[in-house]
Amino acid sequence: LTILSQHCPLLETLIIANCTSLTDQTLIALGKYCHQLKKLDATLCSQFTDAGFLAMAQGCHLLQRIDLEDCTAITNETLRHLADNCPSIRILTLSRCEQITDEGVRYIGSSVSAQENLRILELDNCPSITDASIDQLLTCQNLRRLDIFDCQQISKNAVKKIQIRYPDLNIHAYFAPRTPTPLIHPSTSCTICCCCCCTSRSFCVPPCCTIT
Repeated sequence: LTILSQHCPLLETLIIANCTSLTDQTLIALGKYCHQLKKLDATLCSQFTDAGFLAMAQGCHLLQRIDLEDCTAITNETLRHLADNCPSIRILTLSRCEQITDEGVRYIGSSVSAQENLRILELDNCPSITDASIDQLLTCQNLRRLDIFDCQQISKNAVKKIQIRYPDLNIHAYFAPRTPTPLIHPSTSCTICCCCCCTSRSFCVPPCCTIT
């Protein structure tokens, strides 16, 4: 990929998903040679680190979409580098980046460019994300979709707060249902349907229990 980067300076889109053997040298080469890069899919590139994304961000200022799902080695520092150097990001995927915390989301939420340009943010399965992250995103006035499945420290109240501020925002979330109250005389046939997701104009539906 270093050779590719050297010979393709006008490269705009690069998909390297599932290339688990790639290292930061790939990101360093992109930052050095591919200044026109706009879209990067680095899903499951688990060897990429903050140092690599710093080098890339310093050279790829035109990035609009970056998918870092399952880039498990990155921390909040990567988000700081992106917020400082890539003002055009519209779509940012951080699903299962388990080292990301509220501090990382704060870097995004406090970035003037993100407040204006960010449209989609995916934070699924980021266990350290809390209600504080939702508060930081209240400044992102053009956000259109927020994915927070399995962010267990985020409350329904926080979701309602941002939904009230931005009623057209689509929020995809899941909250573990309450354990159904045991029946005094349980039926031999009992179907429990537990569903709970947030979309635009609707909040998490409480578990429904159908007894037959």
